[in-house]
Amino acid sequence: MVVHVAVAVIINQDDEFLITKRSADQHQGDKWEFPGGKVENNETSQEALCREIREELGIEIQSATHITDIIHDYVDDNKKVLLDVYEVKSWLGEPQGLEGQPIRWVKRNDLSQFKFPKANDEILAIL
Repeated sequence: MVVHVAVAVIINQDDEFLITKRSADQHQGDKWEFPGGKVENNETSQEALCREIREELGIEIQSATHITDIIHDYVDDNKKVLLDVYEVKSWLGEPQGLEGQPIRWVKRNDLSQFKFPKANDEILAIL
């Protein structure tokens, strides 16, 4: 089974990226990631993106540009993900970790200092 996930690469006016930390009990727990979440059966990936970001960070996406699709197979965990990745530069509100998750704005050159799930490697390479 493939888990379809909408991912937001949120970039502020200082060219910093918003990353969030996964909780320890999640798959790939205690790693940093670009925020987002599962696409439900009744929604498009862009609808899921807006919903997930609203629920996780309390902001309203004004515009999102599709960057790429990534399929990654976590062979050891018997899990496959399809990431629909969007660049977000326009939103309303101030991001907050509404689910208790740490969030951080990070400069492009500092992203390599954080441990991300393997499925994010291609996103990091694009950035």
